[in-house]
Amino acid sequence: MLITGANGVIGSDLVKFFSKEIKVYAVYRTPNLITKNLRNNNIIWIKQDLSKRFITKVKPKIIIHCAVTHALSKKNDLIDFIDSNLLGLKNILDFAKKSNVKKIFHLSSLNIYGDIKTKVLKETNPFITPDLLGASKIMMEKFIENQSIDYLNIRLPGVVGYQINDPRRPWISKIVNQLKKNRKVEIFNSTKPFNNIMDSYEVYRFIDCIRKRPLKKDSINLSATKPIKLKNIITYIKDRLDSKSKITFNKKYSKYFVISNKKVLENYNYKASSTKKIINRYIESFLD
Repeated sequence: MLITGANGVIGSDLVKFFSKEIKVYAVYRTPNLITKNLRNNNIIWIKQDLSKRFITKVKPKIIIHCAVTHALSKKNDLIDFIDSNLLGLKNILDFAKKSNVKKIFHLSSLNIYGDIKTKVLKETNPFITPDLLGASKIMMEKFIENQSIDYLNIRLPGVVGYQINDPRRPWISKIVNQLKKNRKVEIFNSTKPFNNIMDSYEVYRFIDCIRKRPLKKDSINLSATKPIKLKNIITYIKDRLDSKSKITFNKKYSKYFVISNKKVLENYNYKASSTKKIINRYIESFLD
């Protein structure tokens, strides 16, 4: 298995989880503490700028493509989105073809939908004025669809990780970090259901569950199941962290939606963890 973006938030955890049982070729561009400290006999680190031609003699059967430029990346100009997201994917696909890779899992984003106008988000929703990340992900999905390789585009909400904790994103990570530091927190849509969350372990569980099966050429949304009212989630997290934060539940409403997992269940017979279970896993990492 080859994983790109292998020292990022999601990629680093996937390397850690998968390398417990199989050999992983972990591709990264810039070294960090992950490339220094995450080591075992099943991990082979490969330093590679994906905007350049990908040259390696390894022949993995599966690629998990995590590498991405987003709005909070250190380099996030238009050219960076083109080099990293579009050109980087093209080079990976060229490598996959030459190396006879059987399957590619592409970690896409719910940002492709842009302005979501429905209360339940499904794969059939239209793409309405997406941001730069969303637009580049749409193009990336189309690149992959035009290849002969079997693929799955996994459209994700904000994903929390366990080796790298970015307090800026996703939203739930920002809130948890504020509660941990006893800072004031303001919440909108507090009475509305929420399942717009995912963690890297659930991404691993899903891919591990289906990686040995014949892969459909498909695109799916993957999120937590069993939505919970946002007010209950925030109160629960505050109690678990023994936080002294003052929470303000703003009565103004902004746009909100829940994510349907129906296609994942019907097409892959996979039921994702509940919203509460994913939040529990994430909170446990803070308590540890």
